[in-house]
Formats: sequence, C-alpha cells, structure tokens
Amino acid sequence: MAFDRYEIWNTHTLLGVYRETDSPANYWLDLLFPNEISSTDEYIDFEKIPRAGRKLAPFIAPLAQGRPIYEEGGRVARFKPAYVKPSDPVTPSRALTRRPGALLSPGDVGPQARYDAIKADILAYHRNAIERRWEWLAAKAAIDGAVTIDGDDYPSVSINFGRAAGHTIVLGAGTRWGDAGVSVLDSVQGWMDLMHGAEFGGAPNRITVGTAAWAVARKDEALMKEMDTTRRGNDVDIRTGLYGTGEARYVGTLGAGLEVWVYNDYYSLGGTVTPFMSPKDIVLTGPNVQGYRCFGAIVDVNAQFQALPIFPRNYIIPGDVAIEQIVTQSAPLMVPVNPNATLKATVVA
Repeated sequence: MAFDRYEIWNTHTLLGVYRETDSPANYWLDLLFPNEISSTDEYIDFEKIPRAGRKLAPFIAPLAQGRPIYEEGGRVARFKPAYVKPSDPVTPSRALTRRPGALLSPGDVGPQARYDAIKADILAYHRNAIERRWEWLAAKAAIDGAVTIDGDDYPSVSINFGRAAGHTIVLGAGTRWGDAGVSVLDSVQGWMDLMHGAEFGGAPNRITVGTAAWAVARKDEALMKEMDTTRRGNDVDIRTGLYGTGEARYVGTLGAGLEVWVYNDYYSLGGTVTPFMSPKDIVLTGPNVQGYRCFGAIVDVNAQFQALPIFPRNYIIPGDVAIEQIVTQSAPLMVPVNPNATLKATVVA
C-alpha cells in the first residue's frame, strides 16, 4: 500500500526536531529544579533522590574505628506518575494549504516541505504543553509543598512533600499587609528566620510576590523609610513606581540579597484560565530546595521502556486515507528535596 512506502520520521529525527525547538520560559521550574533523575521503571522512588542534611561528623580519636553517620533519612515512598500524552494527526490536506506567513512567490515551499514543517509545529506545540505541565507541577511543589494529580483516566492522588505546616501561613484581620501597625519588613524577616532554622530548610534568596500583595507592599511606610536614599548604609533597592507587565518581573533587591519578583503567570486548561499563584500570596524560596525533575519510564515498546523526559513518536493510521499521527509522552513529577526551603503566606484579604 502507498503508506507502507511512506518514510515517516524515526525516533532520532523526532528527538532531533524536539531538541531544536525553543523551550518555553518556566519560572518555578528554572528557579528551583535544576537537577534531573529518571527511573527505569514506572515508579519514582523518593528514597533514591539525594537528600542533604545538617548532621555533623563526630569527633573520635585518631586511631579509633570510624563511626557510621549515613542513615536512611529520605522519605521511603514511591509514586507512579501520571502520563501526559498529547496526540494530533498530520492531515494531508494541511500540506496543501500555505502556512501562515508564506507568501505566493517563486520561493514558496512545496507540499512535502510544508508537511514536514507542520510536523515540526506539532512537536513544538506538544513540547510547550508538556513543559507547561512540568511548570504546573513545579509551581505546586514550591507554592503549596504538595500536589494533587487527577485526570479523566487517572484517579485523584495527593502527594505531600513533607513541608512543615508552619510554612503555609494565612494572615488574619489586623495582621495583614496594609493593616495599621503591620510592617512588611518585620513579617518577611520573621519568615526568613523560620525557614533558615527549619529542618530541611535554608535561607531564602528570593521573594515572589503576587500582584495584589505587591500593590500593598510598595506602599508600606517602613519599607519607604528603608528606601530613603539619604540614609547611609542603605542596601535596599526597590522600584516602587510602575513596573512592566509580564509573567515574572524583577523589581529590586532587599537587604541580605533577597530578590523581589512580581509574579502573574497563568495556565489554561479546558478553556479555563487559572493563575499559578494567588495574587494575594507571597512565596519565599531558597537554593537549598534542591529540586529534582523526576521522570518515570515510558511504558511503550517503541521507547524500549527507557526513562526519557519526553518521548515523541509518529505512526500511520491505515484507512481509505492514510493519516500520520504524532504522539508525545512524558511521566513527570517535580520533587523538592528540602521542602522547608519554601514558605507561602497569604498576606492580603
């Protein structure tokens, strides 16, 4: 049959096209999850993920026998990650229609070149959608210290990464930012100290502020006094005027190297637009999160059950009109090794 002689892209070609596409900017993923670990089976075992502690090496006599200090301090748990698997057809009729931006000219590409370009577009679209799901997982881990995963064909599962209950704060009436006598700097300093002293915590180096919280913070009197440029030794640099629009904008640095970012990113699912983080919240984070991008094995004989972050595949659906289908698979989970190096506070009503 005709489609038996049609040469579809092999795995190496598909992965090559995938790698050549631009990766979307992902705030939480890029900030806190620099490491990657892949499982050779369907499960992600938490105890296999490296975990740093604060244990001191014991003092002993020079000729004494060494003392074991390694202990299983990890969370002995395993999770079978949900799949994300976008799948789209490359319909032949699309190759006969000029792509947007192509002008009627001698240099216009032919149907086969347009067909290949459409496949590249689908791969790029799949990559963007999958990495946005990775970003959603990273955001949930950083903001809430937990994530609930569910879907039409996946039972609801809640994963708690073990962040201390005191690292999720909701300020009540009279204690919120903007209330009389409430200092933004004092509350942030208290939360920084809490994080630094917590087990599996660490000193924060960034505060991510929702738009509603920032609208109040930039009017805080104590903050304004700290920003008096005539004050000697001042190490506060905050832009309190208008700031540019966008998903995440740097607006300055507070003392002790605490960067301040205003955040307003969102995602779309089923036609519903939802912010990643409430505009009423702030999130403190530090480098000691040591986040890991974890991936389970792709349960597909074509992938040879390899632990790949993303596995694209295409195949021909036979019929009266042969249709090529492109499917992209991933089995992700974003894990904060030290969850107490994050803290969320709802600071305005």
